[in-house]
Formats: sequence, structure tokens, C-alpha cells
Amino acid sequence: MSNNQLQTPENISSAIPAAFAEARHEVQQAAVQPLYGAASPQPELSGTGFTYRHDWGPRRGQWTLRLNWSDVNPRSRVFVSIAEGVGGGTDAGKFVGGARFTLHNVAPRAGGVDIWVNIEWAADLPLYVDYLVINPADAPPPPPPIRTVQVTVQRHSTVALSDAEADRILGDMGTILQSDDSPADVATPVRFVRNGAVQLLPANVPATIQTEADLLALLNAGSGIKIVQAIRWCGGPGGSIIGCAPVGSPTVNLAAVRFTAAQEGLIWVHEYGHNTGLPHRTDDLRAVMYPSIGADHNVVNAAESASFLAGPLAVDAGAPMASSCALAMAIQPPKDVREFVSQHWIAGVPYQAAAQYTEEDARVLLEWLMNEPEKHDEFLPEIVTTLGFIGSEMAVQPLIDFVHSPRANRTVFNAKNAALIHLGDLINKSGSQVALDFLTKVASDQEMAKTLAVPRSAIAAAEAAVAGVDAPKLETLAAELAVSATFGLALAGKAEAEQTLMGLMKNATAFAPVKVAAMEAAALSQKVRSQGQAAYYSSKCEGGQQP
Repeated sequence: MSNNQLQTPENISSAIPAAFAEARHEVQQAAVQPLYGAASPQPELSGTGFTYRHDWGPRRGQWTLRLNWSDVNPRSRVFVSIAEGVGGGTDAGKFVGGARFTLHNVAPRAGGVDIWVNIEWAADLPLYVDYLVINPADAPPPPPPIRTVQVTVQRHSTVALSDAEADRILGDMGTILQSDDSPADVATPVRFVRNGAVQLLPANVPATIQTEADLLALLNAGSGIKIVQAIRWCGGPGGSIIGCAPVGSPTVNLAAVRFTAAQEGLIWVHEYGHNTGLPHRTDDLRAVMYPSIGADHNVVNAAESASFLAGPLAVDAGAPMASSCALAMAIQPPKDVREFVSQHWIAGVPYQAAAQYTEEDARVLLEWLMNEPEKHDEFLPEIVTTLGFIGSEMAVQPLIDFVHSPRANRTVFNAKNAALIHLGDLINKSGSQVALDFLTKVASDQEMAKTLAVPRSAIAAAEAAVAGVDAPKLETLAAELAVSATFGLALAGKAEAEQTLMGLMKNATAFAPVKVAAMEAAALSQKVRSQGQAAYYSSKCEGGQQP
């Protein structure tokens, strides 16, 4: 456009920048400072006022930043300044560096204030924002304060989780509940605030939850949200679990793994819902309590809203875990198996849904697993688990080859453990002796398990060095694989496998965790053998009880 060209409505609209990223946070009430006395002789500035500095975390580019703050309303006068933050927290202050921080718009609203910022730099930079809020004296009173839940957050020493990251996820939890996104969604005024610094879990809690004993150790480690490397037991063994919590708990007490940043809040608030006594529900694919996770899973109905407002539900000892099969047959799987496995089931892939797929569907999944696994890394645990539930013998050798493969990032390693667990389900349906022999070898032979774990050990050490956390030892990773194979033997439902489990309890050369797991696995094997595979998974669905 030349300098003297008139701007018409058409070319003005064409100049509007493309859509940019958006984020929502909760104001940290403890950091808000009141302004005492009249701020100005002007009537609109003679009411109550507050100052607050918020850490929006590392960012670059254009963002709409939505700060939820119950003291702000559409008549509030809000003044904002932004700058690059000094590391070490908001008290360390701001500074002017080489990056240009631009504030475009400030928009107070009912229950918060939104700003549009642009950070011109090639890498993420810490953003601190100062807010000065003055509410006119004649303004209507603010809405009732929302319920604040103080949450202790704990992490395993091998997991990276900073205070700022925990605050971001807790803020997302509140945003999910407070929003009113559809006629079916009930805005629920609950926010979550970190109680103290992120703590380390006790040394007796393993990085990976693989047995009932592991989960009990985790749940008994005080209250709060507990973040571990992986979860492979929640009411029973499973290879694709990302969150676990008792249905009803006197305090906040849940387990989760690190996940995609945009969806971690969904996992935490879903599991918190279980703590309040809520089960899964499947009548709305967008429900917070739907068994799988999704960016649009933010709907809360009236009954669920009441539970979230009431908080954790005191129950008798031995509360059931949230069922991994999610209300039995209520989930109707999509026709295309690729669509089914391309979603994350929070408490694990539901057997009843996955078992409806056929051998032809197994061929489709094997095409992904064998020919283009890198394209589907994110969903490899779901792919191999579903192959186990389908139970076609054609999947045996590809799954064994996958466990032997040198690729070993975190998701691939989780998928290898899932393959070992759910080869047991495949054996239950197909009777494959090859698969049974393989599981027996991995469970009982330390050297083989260590060989399988070597690729992951090297990558995990490098990842830990970058993140500044403890690296898992080779023996620990090998034992994880061996324990997964042990539970695979339990799910096989075969007398031969049960005899192997009995022997593992006394095997002097087996990993110590395998000996402990073998005791639980033997009892599970008896249950699977007596009930049958389908009835075992159905009983988990109907009652959600721990096996």
C-alpha cells in the first residue's frame, strides 16, 4: 500500500494479523497488594485498588493472556506494564534486554482481565506483567469469590516439574472448570493454588507405578498431586495409563505423568474429579470425566459441578480405582481403528471397545507399527495395547521385534512395556506359545532384560542431564521390562504361565521387583483363569474395583 492510499474496510481487515496463541491463568491471591486510600480525586479512581505482578512463563510471539481474577469487572480501570523477567521469580524484578515486548490491548471483564502482547525474539523469554487495578467506588460489588483449593504437588526425583509449571497446570485446571463453553457446560467457580514448593516424593515410591503395592506407596505419601515417570497399574495392569486416582478420597490424592502442556490440566482436573467421587461418563464426548483426553473435553454437568465445588469425598478405606474400561460397553468404538488408537485413554485403553476390532483391523495397525512407527510415536502405547486386545497371532512376531528395536525415547519405551503386558492378552486369545516363551524369558532372565533396556538407559541419562533430574539406572529400567512381562504372564490365563509366576517368587536370579510383582501376578492369573478374559475385564468395568 502506498503512503497516500486510503485504507478501505476491505484492506483494513486484510491487515489484521493471523490468529495467535492464547493462554489463561489464575491470579495468585497471596501476591495481590491492596491500594489504601483514594487513588485520585476523580470519582472513577476513588474506589478500591490492587497491584499484582504475574509470571506468565517463557513465551514468544503474539499471545492473548487471560488472567482470571474475581476482583476485576468490566468497569475496573486496569493499567498494565510488561517486560522481560529476571530469573528466580517475580521478586527478582524485570530488565530491558534486546527483545522488544509490546503491549497492544487491555480489556477488563467480569472475573478477569485480558491483554494482547507481542514478544519479538527467536526464543522463549520469561514474561512478567504488572497489573494496577482500581475499582470505582460506585461500581457494583464483585461476584462472590470462587472456591480456592490448596494443592500440594509432589514429583519423583527423575521427573522435571518446576513451581512455575505446576502453577500453570493448576491454573489450567481452574480455567477448565470456570469456563462455560456450551449449553451443556456448567461454569464451576473453583480454582487451584499450589501449597508450598513442589516437593520430592519419598524414596520408597518408585518412578514407575507397576503394582498395587507401588500405587499404595504413592497414595500413602501424604496428600496432593503426585507426578511420576509412568503408570502401569491402576486397578489392574495396563500399558497406556496416564492418570490414576481413587473414586472418592478424603483429600486431594492422585497420580499423573507429564504430558502435552496444553492437556496436563485436563488430566489433573479429571483425576481430581475422581477424588470428589465422580466416575467416568460417556454420554458426552466433551465431558471432563470422559475416559479419554481431548482439547475440548471441558464440559461439566450440574451434578459434576456440585461435586467439584464440594471437593474430595471422604470414603471408607479401600476406595476403588477409576475403571480403565469406562462403563463397560458404553463406549462405541469408531469404525476406523486408526481413529480409536489416536486418542489417549486416561486410565488405559478400554478392553471392551478394543476387543471389538478384527484381524483386518490388526493388519492396519501392524502397517503403522512395522512400516512407519516414527509417524505414530505419540500413540504407540495405544497401538500395541489394542493389538494385544484384538488377539491376532499375526501380531506376535511384530510385537516381539518392536520390543527388541533400538528406538527408545520415553514414549517408545512405554510402548515396549505395554507390548509386554498385553502380549498376555494376545496369548489368552490365540494361545501363542512363541509369545508365552518370550514373556517367560524377559521376566526371568536379567541379562536379556538389561539388553532390551540398554537403548533407553542411554537416552534417559541424556534427557535427565538436560532436565537436571536424576537418571534411572539400567537395572531399574530392565526391572520395569521384566515386571511388565510378569503381568503379561498373569493376563495370559494359562496354567503354564501361572507355574512360571510361582517359580519367579523364589527365583534367586530374578530382579527383586519381579519377585514382589510375581505374588500379585499369580493371584491375578488365578482370577483371569477362573473368570475368563472377557469376564475379568467386565468385572473391572462394572465395579471399578481393584483386582
